[in-house]
Amino acid sequence: MSTTKVSTTLTEELVLEAKTRVGERGFSRYLDAALRRQLQFDRLADLEHELETEFGSIAEAARREVAEMEWPS
Repeated sequence: MSTTKVSTTLTEELVLEAKTRVGERGFSRYLDAALRRQLQFDRLADLEHELETEFGSIAEAARREVAEMEWPS
């Protein structure tokens, strides 16, 4: 997988906390993983919207049932 160098502006406190956790060398990998998770979340939200548009809203009882399920970690 190829990589690309980008310039971005981040909150200083968040950068310091992240670098404390993963070190200077692990920072890019940490941001890459966070971006990957956010994009996955966004794609799932898009899919939910598409399915609701096609099939209607998810019943509240079904939402509660799923929310109460124990999910693997």
